[in-house]
This record gives sequence, C-alpha cells and structure tokens, in this order.
Amino acid sequence: MLAPNVLQLLFMETIYFQPKGIKPQYCEAGMIHESDPKHIWYLDEPCKILISEVKIITKENVTYDKKSRSYLVRQSCL
Repeated sequence: MLAPNVLQLLFMETIYFQPKGIKPQYCEAGMIHESDPKHIWYLDEPCKILISEVKIITKENVTYDKKSRSYLVRQSCL
C-alpha cells in the first residue's frame, strides 16, 4: 500500500502501469480515485485493477502512439 501523502499526489492524475501478461513495450493508463485508493481505474475501459498487481511506470518513460492509440514504454526502461 502506498503512503497517504503519495496517494494524495496520485489522485486524479494519469497513472501508467503494466498489468501481468502485457508485453513489456506497452502499458495502460488509468487513475486512482480518492474513494477507492487501492485500485487503478482504466481510462479507456470501465474496469479497475489492484495497485498491488501492477508495475507502475513513470510518466517520463511513456509515449503515446497516435496511430496505434497505444501507450508505449521507452526502450531505456525495458
């Protein structure tokens, strides 16, 4: 579980993460809502996932590919 002060910074900010089974060069985008701080809500789908089940990727290491509409993890992080 993340510390409360870290969670306050993350609320309503876009979070990039890799759930189990996703190819390492891709990631998902979501957000943490203050009413449900143990989950990340996907931005593009009506579902959520436990924070403890994903790897968080920093924003600086993610790019968005408009053509494929995918979030890509930069090569230096793989």
